[in-house]
Amino acid sequence: MDVTVLAGAWLTCALSGVVPWISAEVALVGAAMLLPSGTLPLLVAGSAMCQVAGKGAVYTLARWAPQRLPSRATRALGRMSRHRLERRRLLPLTALSAACGLPPFYLVTLAAGLLGLPLAGFVGASLFGTAIRYSILVWAAAALGIASP
Repeated sequence: MDVTVLAGAWLTCALSGVVPWISAEVALVGAAMLLPSGTLPLLVAGSAMCQVAGKGAVYTLARWAPQRLPSRATRALGRMSRHRLERRRLLPLTALSAACGLPPFYLVTLAAGLLGLPLAGFVGASLFGTAIRYSILVWAAAALGIASP
């Protein structure tokens, strides 16, 4: 059962990286409720990696095939391009967005791809921020007694 719960949480996190209205957080807390506390670090690490893998697909699309982006995303990024973030400021913004969701991580991912943030920097900042957010969620579930003993 533990493997199935982990796989389900990881798959949901990967999908939520591509489809913004799928909630990785709900899947993560739900999985934390079902798993023993010894597997929670594995849940956090795997979920963060899967989320970033999904975001990597969005980043790649924005970076190397921007003409394939949905028109809504293109319009939003056009409005954002007035502010033209510098690449050096985009790295901490990516980590912050991954950690707290503001500004929306999906839009930051698109911007990182369009502005040519190096892939390694994007993945590192995204993984750092996402791991922090997921650790806090799982810790809160355990502290509130929601997680399994």
